[in-house]
Amino acid sequence: MNENEILVEETIEEVNLYLPKMINGIDSFILYFENGKEKEQESNTLLSNIFEGLEWITQAVYLINKIKPGPMQEQELVEKLSMLIDAYENEDYLLLCDILDYEIKPVLKKWANQIS
Repeated sequence: MNENEILVEETIEEVNLYLPKMINGIDSFILYFENGKEKEQESNTLLSNIFEGLEWITQAVYLINKIKPGPMQEQELVEKLSMLIDAYENEDYLLLCDILDYEIKPVLKKWANQIS
């Protein structure tokens, strides 16, 4: 195995470990929203972590595909991120939660099934 293949395998392992954590984080944020706590510090920190995590996952999938194309396509997530950012900038937390729950989470779950 060459260096690139090793790097891809390690990145796939990291993504595999990270996807369930991201899905749980999304579920936790949605619970904050459902309980009217979406603007509390803990909720803001969680949302910030979700944004950072989605960026990392997108970059990881892009790099994996550059070296070893596979079933995960970063475009599936990238398409949804602009909608997510718009909802956040407009402080539309209902839309934000809907995008996380019904647009982004299914992609993450599909990817988790594809690489596990």
